[in-house]
Amino acid sequence: MPAASPASLALAARLRQYDEAELAALIRRRRVAPATLDDLFDLAEALLDDVSIASAVADLPRASLAALATAVELDPDGRGVALEALATQLGVSNADVVAALTMAAERLVVVLDDDTILVPAAVGGTLARRGETGALDLSAMALRETAAPSPLRRIDADDIARLNRVAAEQAFECVVRIGEITRSLDREPARLLARGGVSLPDARRVAAEAAISDEALADHLTLARSAHLVADTTDELIATETAEQWRSRPLGDRWAALAVAWSDALPDPLRVELARRAVAGAGDRTAELVGWLYPAADTLLTERLDALGRQGALLGITVDSRASTVGATLLSAGSAAATSALTPLLPPEVRQVYLQHDLTIVSPGPLAAELDERLRGIADIEAAGLAGRYRLSTDSVTRAIARGETADTLTRFLTELSLTGVPQPVAYLIDETARRYGSIRVGMLGADESTELAATTSIRSDDPAMIDTLSVDATLTPLGLTRTGPHRLVSRLDPSLVLGTLIDARYPAAPEEGEHPIAPARASRRRGRAPGTRLPATAASAGDPVLEAARRLHGATSSADAAGGDAWVARQWELALRAKLPVHVTVRLPDGTERDFDLEPTGIAAGRVRGRDLAADVERTLPISSIAALAVPE
Repeated sequence: MPAASPASLALAARLRQYDEAELAALIRRRRVAPATLDDLFDLAEALLDDVSIASAVADLPRASLAALATAVELDPDGRGVALEALATQLGVSNADVVAALTMAAERLVVVLDDDTILVPAAVGGTLARRGETGALDLSAMALRETAAPSPLRRIDADDIARLNRVAAEQAFECVVRIGEITRSLDREPARLLARGGVSLPDARRVAAEAAISDEALADHLTLARSAHLVADTTDELIATETAEQWRSRPLGDRWAALAVAWSDALPDPLRVELARRAVAGAGDRTAELVGWLYPAADTLLTERLDALGRQGALLGITVDSRASTVGATLLSAGSAAATSALTPLLPPEVRQVYLQHDLTIVSPGPLAAELDERLRGIADIEAAGLAGRYRLSTDSVTRAIARGETADTLTRFLTELSLTGVPQPVAYLIDETARRYGSIRVGMLGADESTELAATTSIRSDDPAMIDTLSVDATLTPLGLTRTGPHRLVSRLDPSLVLGTLIDARYPAAPEEGEHPIAPARASRRRGRAPGTRLPATAASAGDPVLEAARRLHGATSSADAAGGDAWVARQWELALRAKLPVHVTVRLPDGTERDFDLEPTGIAAGRVRGRDLAADVERTLPISSIAALAVPE
């Protein structure tokens, strides 16, 4: 049972007007533990907790804090302040006041009527205490009158040109590395820890495959998540379908998708302020600006904004803490204009490569996306970036043939792609691999033979020596291979698992002729949903404790409403009784008229409440069903 207060009972009454979605959003914004919530009174008490309010206040910009503090200053009795009076004191329009308080209303349940503002007293108390104990002045006057830091002078044109060259290098590198991250997660999802974050072995694997440091992985992943290129499942981090589409787009468009995601992640007030100051090469006073804009910022907000700063540097939006031309254009004119400014600075894509006798393939620049994608299906990537390097091998060519390529299609593609023709070692590798491919055939046994041999899968080869090798290979022991003749082995396991195991062991295995291709068994490769794709409501909410709590709270309110409000009145009376709080009740009399009483609750039982009439000094007993309204004066 929560420790009730007049403020919490009044707030609980206001929360009855919220629907499930609004309650869930409020619980998330205020980071309330959903398991602690049995009813709206629990939520109200949690929202009025000083630590919780301080956390919510930390995210509010100066304009919102100034409006809150000034409203408290003008309303010492907690009855509400006229919108016009608040706007006059702040020196802004009514619309500006409403805009400033809208964010506060979402987080702090500030009441915004047509012409009156009511700030919960607990909010004013928290602001006062933060101002007394913090390093910054959070008084109404200081919040209203402290001027923003002015930007420094711009650097000269030569330095701006250098800055823009570096910005383009950073942007290019970021796009390439995030592309490699999505490919790594495509091949093998990363395990997520119960406490949050990617498991250390998987984080190191993904970072190594993307050629970035372990420390830089988190910021790259945040950008990829924001752009919907990777997504969290229950226990894994995966690449989404969007990532594959994104990788096929021109380099500038790939950068724009990341830049838009970064910009959208900025808090609205900060984005507006940065756009107002966006000038290429201007000296940076972002730290001072953030300190001014968010005077009550806590560690969580500071760390989030610091991370956004690092991600902006990765994208070339800033260089050495100065806005690049591309960054200034993004903030002031949008992604299309920024992409137009960036594209001439990026290295041009190439459409041909150098094939070398040592089976390496070198790209003299970033290879066009569609050519890069096909080449990766034929050769292993050794270095991605400005000068890509790939390597052909028996394994890589075998994988290509397994996906439908032939010696002719491979040779033709490489001939068109190469600036140096197809060297003899490359041609020999392709022909020999194609010749050997499928010398081991994997298929499903017929029903009769499967029953007779107690097996599911057939492994066949025209070369008895190959069957001999398979039967004694210790790495294949888990398959439980049994020899049934000079040219065949059988296994109880599924054909796809057998085929995948043989390919992983580097045997030239393929599906049996005439059968549908069997997908090799691999680590799970689950795709995320594209943006805009919605899960069914039941699936989306299943297992989400916040949505379950919001449904529980709203359901309790709806039940009370369906019962004529009796359950709600009884719950309020119980809490007021426990906390020894007076109540103001409106009673509906038998003749249809109504009468108001100020009572001190003394009991509740059998559908009736008892209370001492504070005006007449007598005890009254009232049926709960006759109480039309009940309020606890704040």
